[in-house]
Formats: sequence, structure tokens, C-alpha cells
Amino acid sequence: MQPTRLNSVFFNRQRITDPRFFCGREREIEALYSAVLTKQCRAIVGERKLGKSSLLTHIAHPDLQRKHGLDPSHTIFLYIDLEGMSNITRDEFWPEVLDRLAAMLPQGELRDQIGNAAVAGDMRFMQVRRLLRRLSSADLNLVLMLDEFESFATNEAFDPSFYGEMRSLAGELGVVYITASKRSLYELTFQHADTLSSPFFNIFSEVRLTLMSEDEAKRVLNNLSAHTPHPFPEDHVERLIKVAGRHPFFLQIAGGYLESALAERGGDTLDDEAWNQVRHRFLAEAEDHYRYLWNQLADKDKSDLFHLERLKPEEMRHLQGKALLQDSQPFAEGFKEFLERRDHVHAVGEPQSTSFASATDTDNLTGITLGSYRVLSVLGHGGMAAVYQGYQASLDRYVAIKVMRSVLQDDPEFANRFKREAEVVAKLRHPNIVQMLDFGTQDSKLYMVMEFIQGQTLKEYLRELRKEEKRPTSKEIVFIIKSIAAALDYAHDHALVHRDIKPANIMLREELHQAARGEIAYTPILTDFGVMRMMEGLQQTGTGNTIGTPDYMSPEQARGDVAGPASDIYSLGVVLYEMVTGKLPFTAETPVAVLVKHIQEEPPSVRTMVNDVSDDLDAILNRALSKDGRKRFARANDLATALAFAYKG
Repeated sequence: MQPTRLNSVFFNRQRITDPRFFCGREREIEALYSAVLTKQCRAIVGERKLGKSSLLTHIAHPDLQRKHGLDPSHTIFLYIDLEGMSNITRDEFWPEVLDRLAAMLPQGELRDQIGNAAVAGDMRFMQVRRLLRRLSSADLNLVLMLDEFESFATNEAFDPSFYGEMRSLAGELGVVYITASKRSLYELTFQHADTLSSPFFNIFSEVRLTLMSEDEAKRVLNNLSAHTPHPFPEDHVERLIKVAGRHPFFLQIAGGYLESALAERGGDTLDDEAWNQVRHRFLAEAEDHYRYLWNQLADKDKSDLFHLERLKPEEMRHLQGKALLQDSQPFAEGFKEFLERRDHVHAVGEPQSTSFASATDTDNLTGITLGSYRVLSVLGHGGMAAVYQGYQASLDRYVAIKVMRSVLQDDPEFANRFKREAEVVAKLRHPNIVQMLDFGTQDSKLYMVMEFIQGQTLKEYLRELRKEEKRPTSKEIVFIIKSIAAALDYAHDHALVHRDIKPANIMLREELHQAARGEIAYTPILTDFGVMRMMEGLQQTGTGNTIGTPDYMSPEQARGDVAGPASDIYSLGVVLYEMVTGKLPFTAETPVAVLVKHIQEEPPSVRTMVNDVSDDLDAILNRALSKDGRKRFARANDLATALAFAYKG
């Protein structure tokens, strides 16, 4: 789970993977470990945003296992997010499980056997059982943590016989299943009587998640703020709990805003004016989440929330189970205010959405609704567009929204190019390419919507390293180049050239689970595909019709020629050069002078700047930065492979 903002200790959407930042749920943790020790299965049931995924991740941590009497060297907690498996077939499930299982095993014959079987595919259940029997014979206990179980239980490809097979693994081999879902397993399978009759669902006991206790809520805020320069004063903690409630998700959001406010003011406490600003910022973001909760409710639940004084005890318990009530009142001051507004809306009708037409400053669109996306905050401004963080309530997700500058509307062909290129980019599917989700026009403004990536750009990371007189490690350099090379080859195979490869267009998505395993703590993601094609015909660099960033531009782009795959490989070579040396190959007083150097001059040898550079690495850079595109690497992966070999050698 990622922090609410870069470098924050507070989290608000994805799983918490670092045990230092997980607080509370001791009773539930104890129940889950007790089940594992006694080879029983458990179903974690709770509304969204209550921390089910984080709880699953937390119990897999080795230190916590030891604390509760488990030996991590003999217990494998395998986490599987089933949300992306709603349409998979029965034949695809077990190869996926075994592939992930093999990755968690130590090097050896068993790992090779399971890994090879997963890759081979076409796997029958008897083969799965034999492999897991070998796992059991090696004194290894398997705990399968199946998150987002709704996606699995409602997949018609999995019939009662499949669940019977899963049940047999629990009975014969002691496989422990821990599921996590919003609805109970009984509710999920009620409409499928044949599925419900499977003995698999009879082996589960429920562990229900609802609101935290007062003590847990305080510990969330106190423990997390203790990791910051300004721990929260007790009265601030109480005020946060009052406005956000004991709901872990809303506590995290509110804590993030208080953390920022204390850091901005450099003090350990806030006056009333500053506190009111924190409260206002929190409620502005919480509003969309409240709406999402509201839209998921049945009509009776909505009506009951307006008439709490009339509810029967069982109706009150139902709303408490949905984490909507604390005792007999709305779970938080902020949610209570939201309900009061909804009561008014119910009486007078829905208000009109705010759009660009009512925004007086198109450079600051915070708070407006753009299509189905609520604009939350500014992420950055560029010469061609402004980028905002947004929230899509219908799918309960954060997004990045790029709004093109109004000056671009003066080009009569730009809108057509925008639509054409957006349609092409939206079809790209690669783990190292940012996913475009949507695009459109509102009040003559063009915008595109992309997945929101929590992290910093490679440009920002390199700047931080330079301040400390450091460079990326060789392992990082190979990892980044290999990742971006894979993205480029995929795009080139789909006849798409990026045209503007540079560190500012490479995001480093935070991966805390990788960091916890001692691996590189980020995944490189290439952004801004198609933007340069949209800009064709506009003069952006002062050198005619060249489009791009002079520092990283290929000679053919600098001359105004058509850019091809070789142009991207050249630019990737410049990025590699900068990571190796901490400097650009060409610098000058003006952008035009830099372009001339790209066309006419050879880059300085990296061996004159860095002592530990091999002849092979020097040759790789010379080839990547060749003036003649035909002499460069044919594919980006050829560059990455040569680089890995050079560093390994």
C-alpha cells in the first residue's frame, strides 16, 4: 500500500506491505494465526477500505510469524489477488498458483519441478496434488491467501467439482485457505446452490472486520506520526478521530493532511485556522469516498441512515457491520455532515456538477468534476499540459488527468491528432507502460486519463542522488534500462515510436513489498506515449518542426527528419549515459546549440569521467549514440542485454 503522498508515512489505498506501518487488528491477527497453527481455514469479511488486503500481507511477515509460534522457513504464505482473475478458466488457475509458489521457494529441485510444471501449462489436478504433496513431504506448509474472493466465487468456470478438489488439498495435505471478501462466502454463493453445496465452503469460519476500537485508532495516528519530524499532539489525534472516525482508511487520509500541515509550518502544533484548513482538505477528498460508499448501499440502508432513531437492534447491527455506524451514530463527524447534505439533496434534488464552464482558472482545476473524474490536486505543469490527481468514484480509484493547454486548441488539426493518438495509446498493454484509461473533451478542453502512479520520476531520483554525490547502482541501471527497453520494443512492435524518451518521462512506481524483500524498491514506468505525435506541426524547440527535448533528442530528430525506433534507442542511450556519469553527453547555452552537437559532435567518452567503466560499457554507449541510426542497436532489448553482460563481466 502506497503513502497518500510521496514520502508520507500515511497510506490510503493499496496494501500496507511494511510491518512498521501496520497498526491494530491484534484480535483478528491472533485468530488467523490460531487457524494456521491448527490447519483450519478462515474467511476475512469486511467492507472495502477496512484493510483486509493489508491484514493478509501483514500476517505473512516472518517476524510476526515467529512471534506467534510459526517457523517462517517451514510456512509459505502465498498471497494471490483474485481481482484480475474474474474471467480466467479453470485450466489457467493452478499454473498461475504454482508459478507464484515456485518464485517463493529456495533454489533447488523442488522449486525447479514446480516452476517447470507451471510453465508447461495444460495441468491436471492430479499433477497439482502430486507437486503439493512433495511440498508437504519437504515439511513446508502452504497457506493460500485469496484476496478479492468475490471475483473467484462468481466465476462460472469454477464448478462444485473444482471446489471439491480444493477441499481435498486442505483435508489430505493440510493446505490452509484464508479468503478476503466484502461479502460472506454464504452470501457470495447463495445464488449458486450447487456451488454452496460444495464441502469446500463448509470448512471456513469468519473473521469479521469493522471499525477500529478507540485505542487502535489512536495507535494508528500516534505510531505513524512517530516516524515523522512532528509527532501528533494528543489533542490533534482526538480531533482527527472525531472528524475521520475510527475507520482506518479515513484515518490515513486525515493523518496525511495533518502531517503535511505540520511539515509546512515547521511546528509541533496547529492553531485553529491551520486546523480548519486540514479539516477542509480532508473533507474535500473524503467527499468522493463518501459518495462511493453511499452509491453501494441498498435503498433500505440509505433510508435507515436517515432514521436511526427508529431502527430495530438487528437493523442497527447491520449498519454497524457495514462500518457505517459507531454505536448508534454515523461513524464520523465528516460522514454525519455528508448524510445531512444527502438528506437535503433527497428533498430538493441533485446539484449540478461543476465543470470547466464554472472554473475561472483553467490552470488550477482543483475541485471541479471533469467527465466522471473529480480533480483533487495539481501534480505538475508543463509546456503542453497540466497534470492533476483525480478520483473516479464509479470505480473507486485514483487517476492522473492530463489537461492540454488551451493554446493548443488554436491548431485546427490538433483535436483530430489528439483523438487518433489517444486511441492508439489506449490499446497498449505492458507492465512498464503507463495505462491510458480514458480521454475526452469538455468545454473545448482536451484531457486524457491515466493510471495514477505513486512515486517519483527518474529525473527527480537522479537529482536527489547528485545532491549526495551519488549515482544509481549498476543493478539499478541495468534494471531501469531493461524495463524501459522492454516497453519500447513492445511499442515499436505495435508501430508506435515514443519520440521523447527522457528521465522526466520515466516514473519509478513505489513497490514497498519489493523493498521488504531487499529488492529494488520501484518499477520503471514509461509515460507520455503519443504526446509528441500529437504535437507534430507545432514549433516547440525553435528549430523548425522538431518536436522533443533537446538534451535527449536523436540527430535525425534534431534535423527535423522522421523519428523511428532507432531514435528512441538513441534517447535511451542518453538516459543511460546520464545514469552512468551523472552528466549529459551534450550541453550548451541554448537548445539549438545542443541540437547541433547531437548532429555533429561525438559524445565525450564515459571513461574520462568515471573510473570504473569497462571497455564494453564504453562501446555500448558509443553504439547507442551513433549518429547513424542503422549502426545503433536493432532493438532496445539488444542494448539492455549487452548492458547486463557488460556489468556482469
